[in-house]
Amino acid sequence: MHPRSHLSRAEREARSRLAQGRLNRPLLRGSLVTVRRVCGKPNCRCTRGERHACLCLAIRVGDRRKMIYIPAAWEETIRSWVADYRELSARIDAVSQACLDRFLREKKAGRGPDAPRRRARKRRTR
Repeated sequence: MHPRSHLSRAEREARSRLAQGRLNRPLLRGSLVTVRRVCGKPNCRCTRGERHACLCLAIRVGDRRKMIYIPAAWEETIRSWVADYRELSARIDAVSQACLDRFLREKKAGRGPDAPRRRARKRRTR
């Protein structure tokens, strides 16, 4: 790999933000969904159409979708874990896009992955 000085400014910034990311904090890949349900009590308001709202985490386990109930006390914590995952994912996408752009530029220029780069010569002023 070439030194960081050979990377574009956008890629250097994306990699820096990724390195400073919240990798030491919990992350959850999923979506928060508000579900409205009927509790089953015969005299409850939900039997008349006013259903109870609850928060669930929608995740994929293997090839199946799973909904996990989130108690109210955990709501803010789980929201931050999901938000941290999405932020980290966006940073990874930015680095990947910068690498793709670099690959396409170098491919168009006919350079291989290990080809030495030409440095721009500075003009001498007299």
